[in-house]
Amino acid sequence: MAHYLQRAFAQKADIQVLHNVRLEDRKQPEHAGSPGVCQIDHLILHRWGLFIIESKSVIEEIRVRSDGSGGDEWTRTYAGREVGMASPIQQARRQGQFLRTYLERHRETLLGRERLGLRTLAKVVRGTDQRGFASASIQLIVAVSDRGKIERLGGWKEPREPLAVFVSKADLVPEKIQQEVDRHRKELLADNEYGFWSMKADEVESVAVFLAARHTDGSEAGLRPSNPPGNASQDVGGAHYEPSSDQNGAKCEHCGASTLSARWGRYGYYWTCRACERNTPIPTVCSSCQTKGRRGDPVRVRKSGSTFRRECSACGYSEVVWTEPSPSSSQGEP
Repeated sequence: MAHYLQRAFAQKADIQVLHNVRLEDRKQPEHAGSPGVCQIDHLILHRWGLFIIESKSVIEEIRVRSDGSGGDEWTRTYAGREVGMASPIQQARRQGQFLRTYLERHRETLLGRERLGLRTLAKVVRGTDQRGFASASIQLIVAVSDRGKIERLGGWKEPREPLAVFVSKADLVPEKIQQEVDRHRKELLADNEYGFWSMKADEVESVAVFLAARHTDGSEAGLRPSNPPGNASQDVGGAHYEPSSDQNGAKCEHCGASTLSARWGRYGYYWTCRACERNTPIPTVCSSCQTKGRRGDPVRVRKSGSTFRRECSACGYSEVVWTEPSPSSSQGEP
């Protein structure tokens, strides 16, 4: 599935692709009190919403039928026997609910305010003119591997409301995604509710970078947005720098530790914490004039030699946020 998605969307500037996303959230705990976990096989971000793709590896056949009350029941055949399985549609729906809540809590970091003409109305209706993810379009796709067969029993059809859900062979998924993105774009221009919510192109990238930096299991290979952010000068696959003393008061947003090291790659610049092994994006907010940077905006993090700098073209301020330790300082003098 990853191959098909990368082939289809890697060169599209307004679509980002993430694979094997794993997020933890203490504010959405599991039943035993541990941090809630959301694992998404493939996540597509575009200007009008998101797609969650649940991949199913099937050698023989997968069957789906109505449960008689609007739900969906799934079975799969293995060695000629039919066995039950959890609904991948419901699984993806739960992932979507988790992700929406997670993103909504960080909306002020990721999205700007309503456009000028809508701010008063937004304040009356929602109490704020800050845009968020509460009404973002999150669509679900179940992708069945190429060798598998899909059988829809009893005339079962995928849900179409409020947004289309797809159960599809993996090689057909990119085409369905592109058709839906085009539908969102056209219906937004027609002022139709199907395409009412939207992000700016730079916000799509910001959300992708944000989620990639918060991936929790230590695997980086799949967490590279398909299009590199504007401030990444080259792809180095996540070069790692050993932690030194606290620089500029930077703290891990998860555990509060200051034992941080800088990483950078196609999905931007971020801290990784030696204490809890989780990631925190390096903020692109000027500490002098408080200008917030996104793609095309004036605040960027750049690396020159062993030094990471945050530079603001709005006020001309430049500050060092990280200096790579020399071999002697990180390994000790002989």
